[in-house]
Amino acid sequence: MKFLLLSLLALLLAIVIGSLAGSDTGYVMMTISGWTIQTTATLFVIVLFLAFLTTYFTVRSLVRFFEIPKEIKTWRQHRHQRRAEKYLTQGLINMTEGRWKQAERDFCKAAPYSRAPYVNYLCAARAAQELHAVDRRDEYLRLAYHNNPDASLAVGITQAELQLSELQTEQALATLEHLQNKEPNQTQVKQLLLETYTDLNDWQSVLNIIPSIEKTSLYPREQIQAKQLDAYAGLLKEAGTRKDQQTLNTIWTNIPRKLKQHFYLIEVYVSERLKFADTTDCEVLLKSALKRQWDNLLVRLYGLVVGSDLTKQQATAESWLNNHSRDAVLLLTLGRICMRNQLWGKARDYLRESIDVQANPEAYYEFARLHEQEGDREAAAECYEKGLTLATGMSNVN
Repeated sequence: MKFLLLSLLALLLAIVIGSLAGSDTGYVMMTISGWTIQTTATLFVIVLFLAFLTTYFTVRSLVRFFEIPKEIKTWRQHRHQRRAEKYLTQGLINMTEGRWKQAERDFCKAAPYSRAPYVNYLCAARAAQELHAVDRRDEYLRLAYHNNPDASLAVGITQAELQLSELQTEQALATLEHLQNKEPNQTQVKQLLLETYTDLNDWQSVLNIIPSIEKTSLYPREQIQAKQLDAYAGLLKEAGTRKDQQTLNTIWTNIPRKLKQHFYLIEVYVSERLKFADTTDCEVLLKSALKRQWDNLLVRLYGLVVGSDLTKQQATAESWLNNHSRDAVLLLTLGRICMRNQLWGKARDYLRESIDVQANPEAYYEFARLHEQEGDREAAAECYEKGLTLATGMSNVN
């Protein structure tokens, strides 16, 4: 356009100069195939310029003509993009507001027009999941992968998350292990694997994956430690359930020293050891833990384990009365130890005082056993009844 304007200005300038130069502007003569053409220089310039303009506009029109299909294609692409954005926006709004069916429909409408249809199919899969339409969900995931195989990791993670949400834990595990083989350092996969192993009570796998998760800073140190405690507790309980004392002791030995100091693991370990005959070392373990900090759960267990020296065990428990004279659990523990030492009078006093401080089913149960030992079946039956009433929460027992 600038070139055309400059040409027009040049032509006008030439005409003006020719006019100012006088009436004799010169002439142009051409001979073509025996024909002679003669004209003024001014007219020749005008004709020549008009010919240039005609050629220019003809060529320009032809170029525009051949560009029409490309422009139509570009227009259609813009139109499709606007349509894709419209449906995607509607789908996201509907999904946020919990209108899953409408959201699924919107995402499916957006996909054919989108530059990244796999994103729409992933969103549609999440909407179908909320409708528990597992078959449609899996079809959308297949379409997402088909439209962009390079996004296989994103598709796989989405699939695993949806499978976990639908309680398809075994399927989720297979998906995640496949992803881990392909992307061993992917943090999101590790996080989902930890969740899956926990859901499956696969405690050894939980412990195996925790070191690599610690390096990612996905969880604070306290949360990592809590997961380790749960995993070791799970392994201890499994060994106890199988009545496998050797494995139980091996697991306890292999627990890191720092974690062994936690009362939760001590409680689990001793509780499982009570399923076996020898609990001598447990008495030492509990006594050492209670020196560090008072804990009623461990105090209760101290009355259930059998130490190497029952007299010393009783003396240890009685020494705790100096600071915990009205502790119902400690009094129950002393009642049990005295019964084991056949000190029936002392046992009766401790059990009665424990019930006076806080009645509980275990104290009534031990009191009933004591009455049976003394041959008082009526009193034993009364204690059993009161204990059962407390255990079932039927009423208060005085």
